[in-house]
Amino acid sequence: MKDIIEKSINLGLGIAATTKEKVEILADELIKKGQLAKEEKSKTVQEILNKLEKSETKFKKKTSAVVKEAVNKLEYATQKDIKELRRIISNLEKKINSK
Repeated sequence: MKDIIEKSINLGLGIAATTKEKVEILADELIKKGQLAKEEKSKTVQEILNKLEKSETKFKKKTSAVVKEAVNKLEYATQKDIKELRRIISNLEKKINSK
């Protein structure tokens, strides 16, 4: 079963582009080739979709970490930094206007 799941991913079913329909087509092809029993189709399709979802989640986390690291290295101001600066400026304006 694990081999089938790995084959399905390695066959170029891109993580984001893979739909249930495409996975079912793959399962049908595996059934025709005798590599999957008809009774196992539903279970196999769901396992492949679950595996792809997990892979997509891992990919997003890794991508996010890489982007954050790159931004930190470039020393760009983050949204958090900008909000903090706006708060400081607002407080300073209040102090100036109150005098």
